[in-house]
Amino acid sequence: MPKINSLALRLTGLFVGVFLMIALLFMWIIERSNSELRQHTTQSLHHQLAEHMIADNQGLSEGKIEPEILEHTFHAMMLLGPAFEIYVIGPAGEILAYAAKDAKIKRKEIDLKPVALFIAGRAKFPLLGEDPRGLDQHKIFSAAPIFLPLTAQKRQLQGYLYVIIGSELEDNIITTLSNQALITKHQILVVAAVIFALMIGLILIGQIIKPITHITKVVTDYEQGGGWQSGQSLPHQALSWQRMPSSEQLQLAGAISQMSATMSDQFAQIQRKDSQRKELLSYISHDLRTPLASLIGYIETWQQQHPTAGQDPSDRYLAIALKNAHVLNDLVEQVFDLAHLETGGVELHREPVAIAELAQDIIDTFKLQASAREVSLEVSPKDSGIQVDADIAKLERVFSNLVANAIRHTPKGGRIVITFSPIEVEQEQRVLIRVTDSGSGIAPEQLPRVFEAHFRAGNKVDSQTGNAGLGLAIVKALLALHQSKISVQSEIDNGTSFEFSLPLYRL
Repeated sequence: MPKINSLALRLTGLFVGVFLMIALLFMWIIERSNSELRQHTTQSLHHQLAEHMIADNQGLSEGKIEPEILEHTFHAMMLLGPAFEIYVIGPAGEILAYAAKDAKIKRKEIDLKPVALFIAGRAKFPLLGEDPRGLDQHKIFSAAPIFLPLTAQKRQLQGYLYVIIGSELEDNIITTLSNQALITKHQILVVAAVIFALMIGLILIGQIIKPITHITKVVTDYEQGGGWQSGQSLPHQALSWQRMPSSEQLQLAGAISQMSATMSDQFAQIQRKDSQRKELLSYISHDLRTPLASLIGYIETWQQQHPTAGQDPSDRYLAIALKNAHVLNDLVEQVFDLAHLETGGVELHREPVAIAELAQDIIDTFKLQASAREVSLEVSPKDSGIQVDADIAKLERVFSNLVANAIRHTPKGGRIVITFSPIEVEQEQRVLIRVTDSGSGIAPEQLPRVFEAHFRAGNKVDSQTGNAGLGLAIVKALLALHQSKISVQSEIDNGTSFEFSLPLYRL
């Protein structure tokens, strides 16, 4: 369910983000269109403004350009029309006269191409020209040529009257008022857009998420109920979303239904094969017991009847055969025990077990073997008062396998210690048991497989032991009967530690 919620949040966020981007782009387009419409209207309305100003000014109409006189004239005009800025520019675009402080004028000349288009009447409004008061500003304008009459038919171009429509003062006032109005307007639009987007997004995303949630719930209930383990497939109708299912939802439901049927069939096949494997192992190990016992018995009888044997080379061969027969007998016993444990037919006989005393008995059993390898065995603490609730016979097998495994991995001069310590697990008093050796350790990549049947780590000190790799698998199965799990920690050349816990026995 958290993944579905996360998907819903991501889809909602994506929808709101895209909606806001579209809304802002739409607002920008509208604002730009309105601005162009205002400029077009204003420039069309004042397109003859410069021509009328020249006609109303005697000096300009006679082609006289006198900067000092024009400065006062332009100043008076701009007082009456503060929305305009008036300039006289020369034939090459140089600025000749204006009514402003010199610091305000940022350009010495302007581009005449827009002016020529405007005068020729070939311009499409709005037509923008360079603003002398800004290096990167362009504004709508009105322009007209200034001629010096030479004869009745001949005149000489003296320059142009260049009128910027939209003065700097007007821009400042409009910007201030617009900012005050736009802040509130944009805030309202943004909040309204977010609310609208959330509402629409939640509705649409709900329609997407509900079928997924439904399918997830059906599959989860099916998995938790062990449906695929019982051989039942998910019905197609249970997966389909009842409210106007789409073709994609129906395809997904069909795919999941088919997958569940395939999984159920495969699991059933695995169960049958595993059951057959366990039965085969049990039968083989059972059938091998009698001939092996007979073989061992005959060899031992022959050795007893020939007490002087050993001088003939054939006697050494018999001794080797007897040793291998015992190894094979142990292997058969382990295979039989493991198969018997896996079938689930083993019962526990719980009783209070003095764990330290049991461990000490196991230590005594292996003392001769450990001494031969110069390995020390210890139990700590030796407290007979520590008792656990367990099956003593099966616990003895656990200790035997772990100690035997530790001896195989521990070099001369090494140390094996069995320790006990009280712990509390989910408000239950238990005893934590560790079997630790100072041996060669286990490689990290091999640790996850140490409890697999027939797995043998590749770092044994003595690989000629006849060990089949079943001991730890049997330990795991025996502890599983006690509802306990065994874990392992190991480092190369720093030893290995196996640990598990059993419930503390209380009177």
